[in-house]
Amino acid sequence: MFDFIFKRPAGNPPSKEAPDMAQEPDSSADVAAAKNAAVTQAGTLAGNEPAAVEFILQCEYADARFKAAHHIHSRQLLEQVIQAIRNTDRRVAKLMQRRLEVILLQEKTERQADECIAQAQRLIEAPSLMPNHVADLDRAWAAIADSEQPMRDAFDRVRAVLRERLEAQAALQRAVIDVRTKLQKLTRAATEASHVFTPERLLQSLESLEQEMAQYYADREAQTLPQHLLSEFEKQRDHFRQTLVSVEKRHEAMAAGEAALAGWEEMSPAILKEDELQRVWRALPALVQAEAALEARFDALLVRIGEVRKAKDGASKNVEQGHRQYFTQALDSMEKALESGALQVAADQHKALRSIDSNKASPSNAQTARLAKARGELQRLQGWARWGGNISREELLKAAEELPAKSHPVAELAKKVGSLRERWKSLDISAGPASKELWERFDTACTAAYEPAAAHFKKLAEERHANLEKARSIITEVKQFAAKSNCADGDPDGVDWRAVAVFSAKTSQLWQRLGPIDRKDKKSADTEFETAMRLLSGPLAVRREVEITHREKLIVEASGLNPADRRTTDALRALQERWQECAKSLPLERKDEQALWQRFRNACDAVFAKRKEAANAADADRRLHLREKEALCATLEALEKEQSEVLPKKMREAAEAWSRIGPVPRSSEQQIEKRYRSALAILEKRVNDVQRSAKEAQVTALRDKLKLCRAIEQLIANDRAADDAELMQIQAEWQTVPELAGALERALRTRFELAMAALKTADRQHAALLQRNRAVLERDVLRLEIIMGIESPPELSRERLQLQVEVLQSSLKAGQRPPSRQELLLQLCGLSALTDHLLDSRIERVAARMDGGKS
Repeated sequence: MFDFIFKRPAGNPPSKEAPDMAQEPDSSADVAAAKNAAVTQAGTLAGNEPAAVEFILQCEYADARFKAAHHIHSRQLLEQVIQAIRNTDRRVAKLMQRRLEVILLQEKTERQADECIAQAQRLIEAPSLMPNHVADLDRAWAAIADSEQPMRDAFDRVRAVLRERLEAQAALQRAVIDVRTKLQKLTRAATEASHVFTPERLLQSLESLEQEMAQYYADREAQTLPQHLLSEFEKQRDHFRQTLVSVEKRHEAMAAGEAALAGWEEMSPAILKEDELQRVWRALPALVQAEAALEARFDALLVRIGEVRKAKDGASKNVEQGHRQYFTQALDSMEKALESGALQVAADQHKALRSIDSNKASPSNAQTARLAKARGELQRLQGWARWGGNISREELLKAAEELPAKSHPVAELAKKVGSLRERWKSLDISAGPASKELWERFDTACTAAYEPAAAHFKKLAEERHANLEKARSIITEVKQFAAKSNCADGDPDGVDWRAVAVFSAKTSQLWQRLGPIDRKDKKSADTEFETAMRLLSGPLAVRREVEITHREKLIVEASGLNPADRRTTDALRALQERWQECAKSLPLERKDEQALWQRFRNACDAVFAKRKEAANAADADRRLHLREKEALCATLEALEKEQSEVLPKKMREAAEAWSRIGPVPRSSEQQIEKRYRSALAILEKRVNDVQRSAKEAQVTALRDKLKLCRAIEQLIANDRAADDAELMQIQAEWQTVPELAGALERALRTRFELAMAALKTADRQHAALLQRNRAVLERDVLRLEIIMGIESPPELSRERLQLQVEVLQSSLKAGQRPPSRQELLLQLCGLSALTDHLLDSRIERVAARMDGGKS
């Protein structure tokens, strides 16, 4: 606290270049020259930072140190200078601190940019890239201040790679959705128009879609596919396979029904029995009976049989009367059939003729001859028919033997084998029975050709049996888990409900994915599974009701939050964490989970929306404040042409108005603040220039008036009389000097008038007073130099040191207020004492350091 006693502040060692400066005489001119030399030397230190640091630590002139500080840029030397002159030269310390902060900010920006680029590289190498990770990366990069161009280029490159991966993920998801949509359309087409699509065509389409999905599974971004898309595709594929089995059964049934109808339609209605046909038809699968076209053909066949039967019944009632007519008609029909080549019809008519009792028909000789001729022709044509039938059988045998070499789908193979057998049977009717050897060859060939289909159907039966075993295993596992989980013990707190819910969902999915089971076992297995699942689903449903009630309370709590409360965001985050904990502890049904989550999310969004509205209102206020501050800056800028006298008042009013205006948008805060400071700086510079000019004028006036007082007092001390002309000239010179401010003018005027009066009257007492007051004047000047920190002449160093101690002691005494600088200046200016040029110059320096000599 006593550092002001000494010329150099504490902490700065004396200069090595001038060790005896305190002992050598020093003047203002020497000080100015040394200062200029130091400033010049500081300008030569550009590019030599260590020398600049050494110069700053040794130099005693602030301007030179400040100029040398501009040459220092490295971090280590900046920290060294700050540490050394933190408390001695604030201007240099601030400059060093600003540069150091710029360096630290640049290093921080580079470090953050490196971290962002490294994070981006990790995301590129990560097997699973999430969009929220990329969004976090973008936010982190946006928070970084302006970085170097190489950093920005590097980040842009890795960000482009991330963007490509995200686009690839989106394209992959769209492709999977398209495949799922195609599978849905294919399933719907197979269900609604199964008669149009063959099982082979449907199976080929499914295999094509599966191959396409396999390519998507092998894609690099396959891990990012949503699980529900994959599970839905798997579920849709299993459903399609079940539909495909139904389509195969339908086609097989249709083939069997078509073959049966074709055989019956080729046979004569007279030999067909309606009851037998009804029994065989009803034994066919229900799909055949549901086919309108086949059912219509079967009904038409029944109508034909009924007509034939009615005709027979009518003929039997009048046998005796109609035998002859019937014989004649049958013979005519046989002859016509033989003429037209309808061998089967002719054979049927021949059978009808043989069934007629010749005694009752009593044919004539001509009819008998005609019958013999017709029989001979029938035998001849039947021989040809047997020959043609054998040729047809050879073709059927060849077709059956060639079937194994052809790669037909299973359903088509079974259909072709059945068709061959049906055609063989129809040939037995139309062309007579075949030889045993030929039949055995045909049967062996059909059996060999049918083996893949038989193996396929056997495999399907084995799969149905295996699926039944899997179903029984699942039921057993459900019962064991129910017993192990203690769901029915009545202690809900001791049950792992999440495990129960996960097991129930997983087991239900497994049951749904089971393949086909025999119809006779399917119903009982479903019933047993439902019974076992009720052991879990019952208590789980009760627990889920409790959980739904708890979730409802969270929704109500979120809806009741006050958007204006500062802690609302933390409260919402806490509620969301509680919601996630509840969802993890016990998942609800999908529809309940989604509905409750949507309500909870809407409640949170409503709170955030209200907070956003408040933020928007605050932004509007900030924009309004910005316009007010811009208007205030424009007003300050317009004051540059105003009179300088009104500027201080206007500046104070502007500062008060500026402090009353609220905050502005952060993006414009620095800009508007800079504009305001710039306008103030311009006005302050103008006011300072005016005040400095006024101060210089006051100092000049003080010097002139002190010079006049000294001249008059020197005349009094020299006992020299002045005539009236000299007195009038001195009085005129005094009038030409501008007045000083306030009490200082009055003190000097009083001193001047006393001196003029003493000069006129040749007052010797005043001359003695001038001699006595010189020592007082010198002491008061020295006191002011000490208080104001102004250097004194070297020869007064001892007196200065003694007076410094006295000043310190007087300042430490309690109850005494030391005189102010203005009071001391007023006192020494008004003191009538003899002075010289050196003493007047010291008084002028003291006055120049004050604010214009105001009291």
